Amino acid sequence: MTNFNPELVKALAHGDKQAQEQIKDLPIPTRIALGTAVDQMRRDESIVPMNSGFSLYEEKQSAYVNDEAVGEALAERNRLLREAEERKEKIRQEHLEKEVKAKVARARAGLAMNDR
Repeated sequence: MTNFNPELVKALAHGDKQAQEQIKDLPIPTRIALGTAVDQMRRDESIVPMNSGFSLYEEKQSAYVNDEAVGEALAERNRLLREAEERKEKIRQEHLEKEVKAKVARARAGLAMNDR
């Protein structure tokens, strides 16, 4: 691992905004190595940053979510599920009707019932 300026690592560990601005343009592998050094210093010296600060594990800000679009998508999904369930029930009913008609026809013909 590359040796970094200890003052920079300490400033990042404490959550210094200026230090974060300094490293913003560094290549990703260097920033990852620096983040590892910062996390190690935080563990070794029990440092709790004053703000969210620089970390190896950067959290992305949540994106805007259109609540109406989500509601419409859920309503559409529920409608499709309901229609699929209604089709399934209709098919089941038609199958039962066919079985009953076949049993009635066999009974009228005097044939023995062959229940499964």
